[in-house]
Amino acid sequence: MIFKLLIVDDEATMRKGIANFMDWASIGCEVAGTASDGLEAIRFLQHNHTDIVITDIKMPEADGLAVAKYVFENMPETKIILLTGYADFKYAQTAIQYDVSDFILKPTNKKDLFSSVKNAQQKIIASRKHTSIAQEEFTFLKDQLLQELTAGPFSPELAARLEQFRLPLRHYITAAFRLIPFENDISSLKKIIIGEQQNAYCYRYNNLIITIYFLEQPCPAVPSYILNNCKEIAAIAFALDSRQVAVGISHCHSGAASFGAAVSESIHALTLDFYSENNISLFSDFANNETCDLTAENSLDLFQFENSLNNWLFDDASCILNRMMAKFKTNFVNSQDAKNICTQIYYICCRVLIKKEVPSPEPDYLERIRTSSDIFTLEQTIYQLMEYTKKHFIRTIGNQSRLIDNTIKYIHENLSGSLSLESIAEHLHISPSHLSRTFKKACNESLTEFINRARIEKAKDYLMHSDILSYEIAELVGYNDPAYFSSIFKKYTGLSPTDFKQQSGKNI
Repeated sequence: MIFKLLIVDDEATMRKGIANFMDWASIGCEVAGTASDGLEAIRFLQHNHTDIVITDIKMPEADGLAVAKYVFENMPETKIILLTGYADFKYAQTAIQYDVSDFILKPTNKKDLFSSVKNAQQKIIASRKHTSIAQEEFTFLKDQLLQELTAGPFSPELAARLEQFRLPLRHYITAAFRLIPFENDISSLKKIIIGEQQNAYCYRYNNLIITIYFLEQPCPAVPSYILNNCKEIAAIAFALDSRQVAVGISHCHSGAASFGAAVSESIHALTLDFYSENNISLFSDFANNETCDLTAENSLDLFQFENSLNNWLFDDASCILNRMMAKFKTNFVNSQDAKNICTQIYYICCRVLIKKEVPSPEPDYLERIRTSSDIFTLEQTIYQLMEYTKKHFIRTIGNQSRLIDNTIKYIHENLSGSLSLESIAEHLHISPSHLSRTFKKACNESLTEFINRARIEKAKDYLMHSDILSYEIAELVGYNDPAYFSSIFKKYTGLSPTDFKQQSGKNI
């Protein structure tokens, strides 16, 4: 940390001596500027960041105490060190009033001045730590308020707290962000959103990041700058660690009372990203859906249910269903609302099975949900639907095993060729997206990672058991650029091809 200094003195010799002939760098300081009187100093402070001001007291125009007063009233983190040739108690009294860091008598020696500056540095550091802690506490309380507003009913008490935290929920759009595949560790995603958000605020809600885009006035459609911001966030996340981001965006809402509905819309849109381009879904695209009145909590339950099924977590999916049914019974949820939510469960099961290229559940389940006469009949139908989904889902595992075997065999037989996801999928007569998802799930790594490892293993075999030159080996294992081959080889082995071969007892 470099501390910026301003040197103020009407005596040119003193001013230049302090500014130019003291080794400020040795104590982490840098002279940002000088001034010959108090007015000049104040003008400098108005336009330049300054951590510490070293100023004489007795000066024309405006004295050092005027500078101290200005800093005290406008720049509370900046520290003042006063220099004077007069041991006047009144000056000391006023200096204390303006929270002056130190009061030094002239003539000043280097040791005393450095000691005063170091003392000021410690005060600044302590103040910044306190400010940082206070900001963290403030952010925590603000996020806690938004989570309450998301999941619970609106109340005058929440309205008062919103006013306290200066959250202007007059007109806004919410966006729900999630990582693909669904993950618990979303701290890196939140950092990206914070860094890129425009007139917005974000907070964590379960394993999602909810971003509030504040608007000047209501708008019938999502503004292009919000869509571009969401795309930029997704692009940065993918560039940093190759992880995709899905985004669900709500209608425009006005007033804090509809905040929970806005978040619910964005989460609901997020669950339908399967049908969207670029993994960005607008709730307006699905506005005619029966479940527009879902709460954020309902939407989150459905979202987690779908993710559990997609990740083969059948026990988790069953627990979510049990929890939802228990809430229906405990809260005496309106029958039509309960049926609407169960209808969504049916469509989720359809989507999950269609992704696995398995026939979706019979429409009869949908009719049974619609005509259920009581909660127990509805519950039985949903559990039977869950069993059907689980049974047909598991049947795909055997098919997936054969698919993985055929994929690996084809890769090893064609290491020198162009092994793109599309070319392999075309050979196996399946869709690229299905191959990518299935391979990642079964092998715990992407297809690209597997291909690179297979090629490097084959290259190692050539290096250890043949006299083929490294650039020829690069071509034999599918790398047309020897430099790129060397880079990939070192990434996986920690050695260049030459060093690897030397350690294996041969010379290239």
